[in-house]
Amino acid sequence: MSNKGWAVSVFLSACLSSISFGAITLYTPPSGDAMYSWNSKYGPYGYTTETNEMGVGLSMGGSYGNDYTISIFEIPIVALSGQTITSAVLEVESLGFDTGYWYGSAGLRWVDTGTMNLTGNVVADNLGPASAFVSIEYYLFNSGTVEGTPGIKQFDVLNHLLDDLAAGRAYTTFVLCGSRDTGGAIYTAESGRGPRIIAVPEPTSLLLLAFSGLLAAAQKRRTH
Repeated sequence: MSNKGWAVSVFLSACLSSISFGAITLYTPPSGDAMYSWNSKYGPYGYTTETNEMGVGLSMGGSYGNDYTISIFEIPIVALSGQTITSAVLEVESLGFDTGYWYGSAGLRWVDTGTMNLTGNVVADNLGPASAFVSIEYYLFNSGTVEGTPGIKQFDVLNHLLDDLAAGRAYTTFVLCGSRDTGGAIYTAESGRGPRIIAVPEPTSLLLLAFSGLLAAAQKRRTH
């Protein structure tokens, strides 16, 4: 083998050995989560940030309007661009949920952010108004069917992640919300135990990325 061929072989081996064929964990950034509150009659109260937990609430106030609190978080997904993803699990760590009413529920839903240019900062992106309604896809608590116990909860979000990647979005967004007189919270990114997605790319996707990097490096050497 020529010296040039040997060098390319060594470089290729180094690239391949650096690839992890396991899962990729994507974390919510510290500015990527916030609580948002509003009154159905008087409008928004605004955002709450820089806390170790974020919660949910809906208090029925009669003629004074209803008070709502939801929590929003963004998770960066750019690291998955160009790869074929075979699995994506959303993990949140719950502090527990319960209701003061006859029945109640709390959980998460994905937000289709459309053409919004997200930055990973919930307040700067002003995600509150776009997220300000109660609708649950993934239950953290539901009277009689899902206990609101503390601990790590996992949800399959592959389809939503694929939708975000196909749309070219840099972040995937979820909202924590709940029904009447139901309260509870999950940990935030600021606590070090915040929401994250564990994604598993198809191994061939990672190989293609490695070969692309190899070709780019070889072309760069030829131009110098």
